[in-house]
Amino acid sequence: MITEIIIKNMKDQTITQKLTGKNIIIGRNGTGKTTRIQALGLAMLGNVPGQAKTSAAIFKFATGDEMAVGLKTSHFEFTRSFAKEEKLNSKSGERTVSVKESVAVSPGKGERTVTQKKERILQEIGNFPVAMDFNEFLKLSDAKRRDFIYSLSPIESSSWDKKILMNYLHEKMLPVELEGMNEDLYAITKELIEKALNEYKNGLDIHEGLQSMLDWTAGELTYWNRKKTDSQGAVRQMSEMKNQLLETDRNIAETKKELDELQVNLIEIEKKISADTEKKRSIDHRFERINAIKDEIKRIKETEIQADTEKLDKEIASLTASIPLAVNVNGKLEPVNKQIADLHSQSFEQQQKVHQIREQVMNIQANVQTLDSTLRRVGEMGGMCVISPMISCPKDFTGFDDYIEGKKQQAAVALQKLNEEQAKEDVVLGTLKTKAAELENEKAVIFTEAQKVQFQREEIAEKVKAKEAERLHILSLIERKENKLQSLNEELEKLTNQKSEPIGDLSIMIKQSEGTKARIAELKEQVEEKEKSKQTLILMNENVLQNNEAEYKAGAAKSLQENLGPKGVQGELVKEILEPIRMQIEENLKLMNLNHAPYFETESETGKELFEFGWTNEKGHRVNFDALSTGQQTLYLAAMMMTIIDRAQPKLKILAMDNLNHLDKYNFQLLINGLNGLAHKVDNIILAGALEYEFEAHGWQVDDLSKGVESDDAEPA
Repeated sequence: MITEIIIKNMKDQTITQKLTGKNIIIGRNGTGKTTRIQALGLAMLGNVPGQAKTSAAIFKFATGDEMAVGLKTSHFEFTRSFAKEEKLNSKSGERTVSVKESVAVSPGKGERTVTQKKERILQEIGNFPVAMDFNEFLKLSDAKRRDFIYSLSPIESSSWDKKILMNYLHEKMLPVELEGMNEDLYAITKELIEKALNEYKNGLDIHEGLQSMLDWTAGELTYWNRKKTDSQGAVRQMSEMKNQLLETDRNIAETKKELDELQVNLIEIEKKISADTEKKRSIDHRFERINAIKDEIKRIKETEIQADTEKLDKEIASLTASIPLAVNVNGKLEPVNKQIADLHSQSFEQQQKVHQIREQVMNIQANVQTLDSTLRRVGEMGGMCVISPMISCPKDFTGFDDYIEGKKQQAAVALQKLNEEQAKEDVVLGTLKTKAAELENEKAVIFTEAQKVQFQREEIAEKVKAKEAERLHILSLIERKENKLQSLNEELEKLTNQKSEPIGDLSIMIKQSEGTKARIAELKEQVEEKEKSKQTLILMNENVLQNNEAEYKAGAAKSLQENLGPKGVQGELVKEILEPIRMQIEENLKLMNLNHAPYFETESETGKELFEFGWTNEKGHRVNFDALSTGQQTLYLAAMMMTIIDRAQPKLKILAMDNLNHLDKYNFQLLINGLNGLAHKVDNIILAGALEYEFEAHGWQVDDLSKGVESDDAEPA
């Protein structure tokens, strides 16, 4: 059961409507009665029944930039919100406005997307349309009322399926005698039935499949009726043109024969023109080439070339003679390198001598240092053994100082002699190094001189090379000139001696060709017109045949439409569904203390489709629904709606009736009392209307919106 309807900014209403299961909402116009019913439908279905399907259309009910509706049951609550969004295109500057829908559910089961939340609402609440505007229903035609009832209670049949439907159509439209009487009509009808059955796709119920077949058949009927009309017009045109086409086949053969002869003649003329044109083009090209060769020979002969190379030969000889001899670097360097090698060997030996002297000096200096250290050690021990201070030593070292001093003097003399000898050897070594450096400088001078000479030789060689190239270029120009003249003279002689083939007068042949073409075009036009006339007759004859086909198919489509429609399968299905509905409405009327048997009529006495319903009164007379009083109509519709809800078995069983304004006090009381007897079959009953009289509604919650009493503060009447 729905316990609350939540409304925010819908038609200037922001309220929470409490529901108890049986609710009556009254109040003057504009207080929000219909808004509550519309909010109920919008919350359950996602659209306003009968008025708004798209988000943009729904948002027209909003007050402000956002709107929300929601429902609450004992175990589930959800809200649908609609908000306006504006976006500015940074490139074009265009501003677009859209409406975004969001959904909230509680308690959630992990739903993240709007689609998942809508599926959750469908699982918990269902999507069965429940609201009915009483005044709007009364304005509907019989056919619209039928469609409304069928839309709420779709056709389901256990006695009809695709196979049974096929057998029904074969029995009605393909009798055995038809095949013997008109084989073409039989085949066309059979094919039409098969194509229509192909529109009955797998997975469709009988109602959907039947409607698909009817829609397709209607299109076929329209098409073949038009084709039939077109074919009939062609037949009339054929009869009118027969007298105008008396010469359709006359002289076509003679004209074609003449045309063939002219075309053969034209081919021969065109071949001759093409061949002679090519010959003339070749002759013209030969003479043009002869003139061009003569001009070229004249130009070459007039072009002077400096052919004297004597000056260049002298310059080349002079330059060649001025080339200096190359320096024999190896011959000059060989004695120098030998001297340098000898000096390096002497320097190495001298360095060895100096090294030996330095080692002797270092040994003497080391001995002197050792003697000084020993003398100092003896003086410091003072009677102790030099090996260990714990041992006394009675020896007298008084004369040891003199011994040491003597040794030092000998060392000093030896050092002096070694230093003098080292100085002499250093002088010798320096002299050797100086001589080696001088020889290295001499080598550098030899290399520099050789490089200078080589540069001069290369420079002169480049000049000689350039002069020789210039000389060869002059000789080459002379040779090429002579060769070119020889080649041109040979070609000129050949072209001059070449014989030309004779050609005809091209202007005469071209005029002859043009005349033949004009005659061919004229004959082709005559043949084309005659063939067109002949083809017109053939096509008209085919149209006569097609007219028969169009008449057969149009007739078969009309028959199929009748057998599928109200006079056929559709009528049988309607009768099948209406009987259980009628019986259940009768049961509901009894629960409302109304002992009237309802009835439905789908076909008139003349076989015309209709949809009328009503009930049988106490006297046994059938009373049409439109002839019932307003109160009786309301009770009848309430019983019918209860039947539809019960047959549909939605998740939530809700009956909502709006605009009960035209019910007087007596009839409205009848409605309340009657619905009390049916309340146990549904979860919620909501009645709404601008009622200005008092009534008894025990067990009902009544909200009078004119008094500003909202549903959460209302008291049961």
